[in-house]
Amino acid sequence: MVISKILNNNLVLSRDEKGREIIVKGCGIAFQKKRGAQIDESKIEKTFVPKSKSNSRQMQEYLLSIPEEYLDFVQRQVERVKKDYGLKLNDSIYLSLSDHILGSVKRFREGIILTNVLLVDIRQLYRTEYQMGEELLTEINKAFHTDLSLDEAGFLALHFVNAQEGSKGDSYEISVIVKEILEIVKQYYDMEDFDNDSIYYQRFLTHLKYFAQRYLHKELQYTEDTKLFDIVKDQCREAYGCVKLIYLMMEEKHQYALTEEEMLYLMIHIQKITEKKPRLDCY
Repeated sequence: MVISKILNNNLVLSRDEKGREIIVKGCGIAFQKKRGAQIDESKIEKTFVPKSKSNSRQMQEYLLSIPEEYLDFVQRQVERVKKDYGLKLNDSIYLSLSDHILGSVKRFREGIILTNVLLVDIRQLYRTEYQMGEELLTEINKAFHTDLSLDEAGFLALHFVNAQEGSKGDSYEISVIVKEILEIVKQYYDMEDFDNDSIYYQRFLTHLKYFAQRYLHKELQYTEDTKLFDIVKDQCREAYGCVKLIYLMMEEKHQYALTEEEMLYLMIHIQKITEKKPRLDCY
């Protein structure tokens, strides 16, 4: 592996065995080297494989704009998370997380505080990733001498959600839609909060998360079952009233008309989480 271009002492461009352009990071990897020189592979800490030429340029700009201490910190923390949680994360997280932490530390030192309005929802929807965010927050405060609040753990959690293999990078939009629906349910039933440990509530959250994901990617395909819909509507009248408000919200804010089948599932879930002793006939 040879150096195609030197970006700085710690970053070089090269090509892998398939001939693809790669960005190689390593402490002092380009020190006193010239283009065409052999790379000391023992110094390689991380290799980035851009998807295209434009992506390569973007990655180079990102890597050059972020101080080395942040890149090194994120590399250590991401590798720790991969090991501790057995996750496969896209390389994008090294850049997005470094950039995010750099901005968060800068805002803290300038006295600027960002409130995470979706914190509760992120904590409920993505429990494991939120735990990762809390752990990373502790390490950030320790390494950069900050006192960032738990709001930051929610922001960090979304980076882990979006970087997982198979993720479509829409965790924030999903959280917004889920929050909107949950707020309607709470207001309709005059509830202060949900029972977060309830299995019915966890099922409801899972349903909402995948509903929002399918909606965002235009993957909502249902077959209408009017007979069953009418039966459940008659048995769960109060839940039906709540679902009608959700229908209106989705139509007004997201230009989407819920199908009877989606309304059916929402009624069943809402009936479950709002009854002290859920009935089997409204399952």
